[in-house]
Amino acid sequence: MHEAEIQYIRSALNRARGDDLERAEFSFRGKSAEEMQQEWGQSGETCQKILDDYRESAAKHTLAVAFFERLVGEM
Repeated sequence: MHEAEIQYIRSALNRARGDDLERAEFSFRGKSAEEMQQEWGQSGETCQKILDDYRESAAKHTLAVAFFERLVGEM
């Protein structure tokens, strides 16, 4: 794989991360454990569930980036 292609993929992976986790953490900061169990807006999900899902997504993204970097490192 050429360096330009590697950089393109790396850039796309970085853009794909998004800021959902940070926005949720900001929105839910200061909420009590009880408040975190309340539904958020019309989402049908609790604040805690939303936060947990975004954390899981961020962790998967981190693993995907690490996997890509290992692949590139082996070339």
